[in-house]
Amino acid sequence: MRIKWFGTATILIEHDGERLLFDPFLSLSEKGYKPPIDELAAAENILVTHGHLDHIIDIPAILQRGNGKATVFCTEAPGNALVSKGVSSERIHIIKPGDILDFALFEVRVLKGKHIKFDTWQIIKTFTSPRMIKHRETLRYLLKENRLCVESGETVVYDICAQGERILLMGSLNLDDGTVYPVGADLLILPFQGRSDIAEYAMRFVERLRPKEVLLDHFDDTFPPISSKVKTESFIENMRRDFPDIPVICRPAGSEWITRIR
Repeated sequence: MRIKWFGTATILIEHDGERLLFDPFLSLSEKGYKPPIDELAAAENILVTHGHLDHIIDIPAILQRGNGKATVFCTEAPGNALVSKGVSSERIHIIKPGDILDFALFEVRVLKGKHIKFDTWQIIKTFTSPRMIKHRETLRYLLKENRLCVESGETVVYDICAQGERILLMGSLNLDDGTVYPVGADLLILPFQGRSDIAEYAMRFVERLRPKEVLLDHFDDTFPPISSKVKTESFIENMRRDFPDIPVICRPAGSEWITRIR
């Protein structure tokens, strides 16, 4: 099994030729890494963690570019948004927490998740930044699309099993208090964006889930001025201090595949 991060929350997991694509987004940054749409479009199945625009907005273009057979698995809110953008309802499979998705080589459990709550300082810092003027055209686009691409309390976490390995994939950095999540997953995919205290805030989820390894994503600046490039050094230092036996994978978007063999 191998895994690749393409920027934002876009993760591709492949095992013996079967591909699961999560939260594909092609980036609105002029300077950042641009994911190759053809590689994303080759996936047979697209899974969405929640309905915000940086998780669904490029799915119609990816489906058009693909082989015409890909299915999108998502909750009701992103499903409605995709249909409004021209995606056939026949290509959308509505999911809910508790569902088990059986693919040829993967089994995926859908767990109730929760979206990150932005702290006050993060909001102030973002909306008073000079980047608001520099990227004002992108900001207009983001605000317009944000009215349609809503989360609606429907964030999910994916529990992915294949080849005797378990991957827990979070699309936003928060968990539901009433849900029992698997402890000790082989890999936790941890989105690292959305709070001013994120280096400390993220540690509570490592403590709760106790994975064998952590892969960081979503720490890049792909939809300025709302996003930003997040420094990961403090979190990595915290992990070395508190969980020295849990390695942290932190690579640039589009780096080589991470191969996991059992």
